[in-house]
Amino acid sequence: MNVPRSILQRRRFLQSSSVLALGAASTLFAARKLSLAPRRKSMVSPASASRQPAANPGSSPPPGISSAWETEPAPPLERPLENEESYNEFLLSLDLRHLTPREIIDPHRGVVDGIENSLPPQNLWEKLAPTLKAADEIRERLQVPLCRITSGYRSPRYNANIPGAVRGSYHTRNQALDLVYFCSPRKAFEMALQLRKEGFFRGGVGFYPTFIHLDTRGYAATWRRG
Repeated sequence: MNVPRSILQRRRFLQSSSVLALGAASTLFAARKLSLAPRRKSMVSPASASRQPAANPGSSPPPGISSAWETEPAPPLERPLENEESYNEFLLSLDLRHLTPREIIDPHRGVVDGIENSLPPQNLWEKLAPTLKAADEIRERLQVPLCRITSGYRSPRYNANIPGAVRGSYHTRNQALDLVYFCSPRKAFEMALQLRKEGFFRGGVGFYPTFIHLDTRGYAATWRRG
């Protein structure tokens, strides 16, 4: 049976359109899954922490860093913060290429066991600048977006309620960040070590299963968990 050329062309068009539509749907589904996945683990309870594998020999954290898993729950984003507008202006003045004031400020809205965190006191604002610039440079070199900052400054009272956190943490000094990039934590960890080796900053780099810790304490410290 002879089929007119116009009908054959139409059939080919419909077939190719169906394939393209299925491909587009698959891509959208994968992108949505990627964007949601990093937020699933927001807090580790002390009970679950005790079930985690022990640290590798020789990788003990330096004084002032807990051997437990440190992270914070996702904060209620609607909670207002005192001096938020002024802190936003300060962060803008740092001219960071990738990190926005919003994603830096939001972790401070956290509430744990009824204890609310806060923005750092104004006399500590400048202390975070070197850590932010290091985190921004990691983002630049990885060429992947930052998923979120799970922890920035912690008031001493709030810090006391974080599972695994210790008194005198560099988070309470506004010198530390816990960071989740859209890549494996190990890749971000290795990039942070490379930057420190180059002299971009002097501080601590910690590896955890879902994030990296970064601080600018003034001397090198390295630890791994998992």
